[in-house]
Amino acid sequence: MSGEDLAKRLDRLEQLQALEKLINTYHWRADHFDWVGWADCFTEDAVFDLPNSFGLLKGRKNIHDSCKGNMDHVYDEMQHVMVNLDFELTGPDTAEGHGNLIFTGIADRDKPDEAYTGGGRYIWKFKKTTAGWRISEAMLQFLWNTGADSEAVFATK
Repeated sequence: MSGEDLAKRLDRLEQLQALEKLINTYHWRADHFDWVGWADCFTEDAVFDLPNSFGLLKGRKNIHDSCKGNMDHVYDEMQHVMVNLDFELTGPDTAEGHGNLIFTGIADRDKPDEAYTGGGRYIWKFKKTTAGWRISEAMLQFLWNTGADSEAVFATK
């Protein structure tokens, strides 16, 4: 194996690891209600489609304002668990990926046994910017929940 082949393989692995780190940061910040840091995971012109919850959100500011406005007053605690993450580099500065989400929200931290849980699938497109990888497009389709607030989660199919 040539040094050039090894360098290309190493760069590919580093890019894939950076995408995973971005998604982990994205969910960690949401869990800690750091909406500014969370929104920074998107490009300025990002599109976030939540077809059976908040709808189509366009632009980092709109994504920030909509999600902060809809989540801050609902839960005292949140936990996003991402599994089955998979990323593919589609160009030197573009990538795609998907993963499964399991979400738990606790409205009253003194009543952790009254948790809302749900799950869905994410599909992402990414762009590499001067600040690193960012989400340029995201779609989150919720698939199930514990039955609480099912009207809001499953309002649109």
